Amino acid sequence: MRGVFTYFFLFAVFASWGKPNPDSIAVSKINSKAFKYFLYKPDSAITLANTAIAMAEKKNFTFQAAFGYFVLSKANWAKANYLLSIHYGFKALRIYENTNHIYHWGQCNLAIARTFIDLRNLDQAKTYIDKAFLLASKNHDMRLRAEVYREKSFLLIEQGRYDSALYFSNEGIKLFEARKDTLNASILYGRNTRIYLILKKYKESFVFCKKATLMDSLSNNRRALGITYCMTAEIYYGLHKNDSALIFLKKSIPVNLEIRNLHNMIRTHQLMSKIFEEKGDPINSIRHMKLVSVYKDSLYDRERNGQIQEMLAHYETEGKEKTIRALESENMQARQKARNRELVIIIFAVAVVFLGLLSFLFWRMRQFQAKANTLKSKLFSVISHDLRGPIKNLQALLDLLTKEYITPAEFKEESAKLKSSLNVSQRTLENLLNWSLSQMEGIRTVQTAFNINAVVDDVVHLARETASRKNILIDVKTDGLLLVKADVNQVNLILRNLIHNAIKFSPPQSHVTVQTSRGDRFCTVIIEDLGIGMTNDEVQMILSSNEYFTKPGTDKEKGTGLGLHLCKDFIKRNGGDFSITSKANQGTQVTFTLQLA
Repeated sequence: MRGVFTYFFLFAVFASWGKPNPDSIAVSKINSKAFKYFLYKPDSAITLANTAIAMAEKKNFTFQAAFGYFVLSKANWAKANYLLSIHYGFKALRIYENTNHIYHWGQCNLAIARTFIDLRNLDQAKTYIDKAFLLASKNHDMRLRAEVYREKSFLLIEQGRYDSALYFSNEGIKLFEARKDTLNASILYGRNTRIYLILKKYKESFVFCKKATLMDSLSNNRRALGITYCMTAEIYYGLHKNDSALIFLKKSIPVNLEIRNLHNMIRTHQLMSKIFEEKGDPINSIRHMKLVSVYKDSLYDRERNGQIQEMLAHYETEGKEKTIRALESENMQARQKARNRELVIIIFAVAVVFLGLLSFLFWRMRQFQAKANTLKSKLFSVISHDLRGPIKNLQALLDLLTKEYITPAEFKEESAKLKSSLNVSQRTLENLLNWSLSQMEGIRTVQTAFNINAVVDDVVHLARETASRKNILIDVKTDGLLLVKADVNQVNLILRNLIHNAIKFSPPQSHVTVQTSRGDRFCTVIIEDLGIGMTNDEVQMILSSNEYFTKPGTDKEKGTGLGLHLCKDFIKRNGGDFSITSKANQGTQVTFTLQLA
């Protein structure tokens, strides 16, 4: 199995760095040897890994150095040097994360998680196991998935969730045995041994324990062998065979001391103390309990754990700072590009924005198709005619300018003509966007106090250009300061739509009146025109149903009916009322109210 690991490790290195060179091969071999040693010769693994890191950093072999850090993390964990284990685990993770080295990225997360389990920080351990599981699932990496199951089973045991732990352990065994990975399979046989031991199912526990002991011996997994000896002793103790239990405890002690497995040393000496107490040997019982106390002090050193938490916070902060720096760099580049754009590129960008908004609307409308079925034909008609036409005209004009078929003066003249069409398209897009947001309940109404007359003046000023093309006069009747409490952006949209409709349905050479007045608690706004008006049925359809009513204007202007629907919705959101008075061919008066501030 070790030879197979070496082959795959070297293959992964060569695939990542391209054609290998002698130095790269040498570093890879040292790293591979260090990894094989970390469980039963952790000191040798540390020496080899440091050698590989020094060589890799000198030659700028970044990912080979990262693997060396990973081995240092695992070897120091095996020696219960948890501070160093976390330190090197994070050093490796910083290099591997967000690269295509998915397996090693996941391994670093699992190494950090296992150290947190031994430190009894189970929530933090779960976070890193979940990260590794997500990587394995997204990338269909069954080798990484097997290792996730291995560590997850251990976490679940520590959480007391034995049925779930047994499930993940058995699933891991299947994956490891399919890969002929006896070392990891033996670890999971040990997991099953422990689960059944906790459940006091000694017969089942002993079956798995025998398999684990044999496989640990064959693979020379000293750490696992020390644990297996201890569990064998616990099984015999549960079966009231204390002499047999002592034999295996004495086998476990030198193995645990050799690799400094503090957790297992504590378990071993606790059980020995208990057995000697039952044998009526208090001197030996106390001696072993003193050793338990010494190892516990070493394991749960508060200062060491505090440093680990500081290291974790530093790693997370460093990651956030890296993201912020990347975003700042991107923003700076974007601003520089924006400053360098010429007139033609800016206009073309407007067209791209239009198309982007349309794409966004299509995507959102598919999510709410059930609610929007009645509007399909209307929206498609608007998009195919009212929006596509101006954009095509803009594209054609830009093409003429690029090929120098027209002069800049001619381009300026044609741009002025095209501007009005783009204004209509912009208004349509704005209504469509607000409509989609209202369907998703994505619009927030933020009420503030503002002067309604100032907003009326601003909207009328923008509408005069459209009105002038039909020789329509807009008469404004407002008086000084009139404060209302509403969402200023929504009121702005209400006024724009209602004034636009008044212009749309008015004949040439007529006028539109916009008037505001103060009541006891409400402000009243009236928009009146002398246009084609509406029948009583049409008025009732607008006021009483959810249908989207529209008809052509006096200059054959088209619409979707979304504008009026939005006006009704926004007026209601701001606590006002909406009414229409109209007769066919006798004009229309639209009235709405807003709360006074």
